Amino acid sequence: MKIQIKVPATSANLGPGFDCLGVALELYNEFKLEILKTKNEKLKIEVEGEGAEFIEKDEKNIVYKSIKKVCDICKRPIPKISLKIVSRIPVARGLGSSASARVAGVVLGNVLCGKKLFQDELINIATELEGHPDNVVPAMVGGLCVSRKFDHKVQKFTKAQIKYIKLTMPKDLVALILVPKICVSTEMARNVLPKVIDFKSATKNIGNVSMLISSIIKQKYDYIKFFMEDFLHQPFRKKLMPWMYDIFKICLENKSLGVALSGSGSSVFALYNKKELNTNITEKIKKSVGKKINVEYKILNFVEDGVRESIQGGM
Repeated sequence: MKIQIKVPATSANLGPGFDCLGVALELYNEFKLEILKTKNEKLKIEVEGEGAEFIEKDEKNIVYKSIKKVCDICKRPIPKISLKIVSRIPVARGLGSSASARVAGVVLGNVLCGKKLFQDELINIATELEGHPDNVVPAMVGGLCVSRKFDHKVQKFTKAQIKYIKLTMPKDLVALILVPKICVSTEMARNVLPKVIDFKSATKNIGNVSMLISSIIKQKYDYIKFFMEDFLHQPFRKKLMPWMYDIFKICLENKSLGVALSGSGSSVFALYNKKELNTNITEKIKKSVGKKINVEYKILNFVEDGVRESIQGGM
């Protein structure tokens, strides 16, 4: 059996939607799995592309561990496999690289187990492994997704149960992603967050995320720049990325509808109307930002499909 999986990059939060808002982007990691024919063959993992040197190539690999998690749940032994990963999503840049690996792993594991689990069960498992659903859900189903993790008791254990709503991004919008050379791990970005947020900041964020979603869906584009402002995580993550607000300012001065950190950073997500974004703007932004930090940029469409799979042969 040969299985090929494609999983899109994602951008989470979009400013105020901390841990609950994410969108799928037209940039894909690919995962190719083949069951080894002889039992004495060992696990083989190859990685090429973005961040290949940082990705584990043994049983510690995130994809492999996610495959094993599903096999354990289904009470199936994990077969000896060969796994090839083509990485195009920058690693530790806030574009959902780890979520793509976990989504790929649970989908691959489910195929190996005869597709015993439903998609929502796979989302629950991937979120349990990832810790939060904001990247997992759009990676799995595509589109603009609002999600929330609920903890519920199953026997003696507490497990994640995800509720989500998938929305559609307007087709005249596009994402400009500014990708710094600096890596920022999710763990590092979470460690700088406070344990308590004041009531006023929480209230502002509730209003902003509600208005942001409404502005996108109703195409009230002039409102977006006001409602992508965040008070829960971005002000504190400035310690790790002191150039962050300078980049925001440059983007907004160059026709961006709104701008925010992509996930926990270090990438920056700028929302544009397609007719307003051209290479002159992108080069101007890159040149201005280049005085503070070395960045590359990607112009990415939003995608309505999440994970894709193709299967050849049988078990």
